[in-house]
Amino acid sequence: MPIRVRRTKVVGNGVAGLKSIPPKPAIVEVGFPAGETDSDVLERAVFNNFGTSRIPERPFMQNAMRANRSSYRSAMVAGAKEIVRAAAAGKDPAKVMRQVLRKLGIKAQGDIQEEITSLQSPPNAPSTIAQKGSSNPLIDSGELRASVTFKVKD
Repeated sequence: MPIRVRRTKVVGNGVAGLKSIPPKPAIVEVGFPAGETDSDVLERAVFNNFGTSRIPERPFMQNAMRANRSSYRSAMVAGAKEIVRAAAAGKDPAKVMRQVLRKLGIKAQGDIQEEITSLQSPPNAPSTIAQKGSSNPLIDSGELRASVTFKVKD
């Protein structure tokens, strides 16, 4: 999707300000970033997301990303425009980039948490339902859902 730049009254550095945009993009990691999640929770997330010989695959992360792909793309296009405008206005584009990625991380975090809450298939085995007292496949104590986070890396 191309970005169109319209000429407007220049306040700040104008086109020269575009040189201040960081050459490499920052990255937002969403889910269970390394070093941010307890190893037991991370293990449960991997086992449930990808499945094991005894646990069926419940791809909550992929489902959330696929279902919201277009909204992430729209947010990135809008964010790129914000970054260019900030650079042209003489503001710090790296700071704006981090803000844009933080908003994207918050949205993706919420989308994954929502998928964990709403996923119903494949259902729990009757023995699992009896053991935990709930039929929701990915919710037991709520620790997995609460552990979903994001990290913006420069």
